[in-house]
Amino acid sequence: MATKINTTPSRFHNLSDAALADEIGRVDAIAKAAEAELKALKDEFNARSLTDVAGDAFSVTASEQIAGRLDAKAVREFLGPTYTRFETAVVSTVIRIKAASRTLAVAA
Repeated sequence: MATKINTTPSRFHNLSDAALADEIGRVDAIAKAAEAELKALKDEFNARSLTDVAGDAFSVTASEQIAGRLDAKAVREFLGPTYTRFETAVVSTVIRIKAASRTLAVAA
């Protein structure tokens, strides 16, 4: 059976590895700033005790929800060593972003 090979380049195919790292860092900084602004706006929405507001372009609603969480530490203590029978290994890729600590050349 034939295997389909993706020959369509991504929109970032022309970036060097270093340029890709810089672009990830740039977009990450923008996203973090946007997340901080969004959190501040949501905090203000909650501080005003609003539940349903419609603007010209968007509507925003707030509602409470209840979520159950499993106390894994308590389960391990309760089951003892047998808890390992119920553990599953999960492999994931983590991408960490930090600013390069390079000294930039300054024109004299």
